[in-house]
Amino acid sequence: MKNYKLKEQERRKKEIYRIATKTLWQKGYDKTTIRDIARATEMTTAGLYYYFKSKEELLFQILDSHMDDMISGIRKITAQDIDPTDLIKRYIQYQVDTFCNDKYRTKLILSDDDCLTQEWYEQVKEKQRAYLLFWRQAIEAYCMKNGLSTENIAIDAHCLVGMCGWIYRWYDPKGDIKPENLALKIFETFLFGLTNKGKISSPVPA
Repeated sequence: MKNYKLKEQERRKKEIYRIATKTLWQKGYDKTTIRDIARATEMTTAGLYYYFKSKEELLFQILDSHMDDMISGIRKITAQDIDPTDLIKRYIQYQVDTFCNDKYRTKLILSDDDCLTQEWYEQVKEKQRAYLLFWRQAIEAYCMKNGLSTENIAIDAHCLVGMCGWIYRWYDPKGDIKPENLALKIFETFLFGLTNKGKISSPVPA
C-alpha cells in the first residue's frame, strides 16, 4: 500500500510538472503566474507550493532535470564507442529527436535559462557546459582523425549545437521535413563547413 501511494505521488508530480512546463512554454516565463499554473493543473496555489516554493524554483527544477536527461542520453551514445563521424551524426539526431519529443523543456532551456539567479543559474549552466563538452570532444576526434585543424573547436561546437537548438524557432515535426532528414541536413551542412574550414573564405577585414 505504501509503495502504491509513493508511485501515485510520483505520477502526480510528473503530471503537474508536465502541465506546468507546457504552461510556461505557451505564455512565457515572465508572463506566467502561479495562478495560471494552478488553473492548468486544476490545483490550488497552496497545493502547488507542496512541490515548489516559487515560480523560479519550478523553472530551475524543470531545466535542471532536462539537462540531467540530456547528459544521460548523450553519455549512452558516447559509450557505444562509435566512429567520430557517426558519433556526430548520432548526436545531431539525438538533439533533433529531443526537440520533437520534449519541445516544451527544449524551448525553456534555450529561451528562459537566464531567468534563473545565482546558484540555480550556475548549476544549470555547469550542466550545459558538461553537455557541450561531449560535442567538442566528438568534433575534435573527427578533426584529428581526418587531419583537420583543431583550432577553435569550441566555436565549432557552439555553432553545431546552435544549429540543432535553433530549430525550436521554426521546425514543425509534423510538417514535410522528417526529423531524420532534418538531422541529416544539419550533419551534411556542418561537416562541409568543418572539412573546408579556412578554405571557403578569408575573414572580413576590419
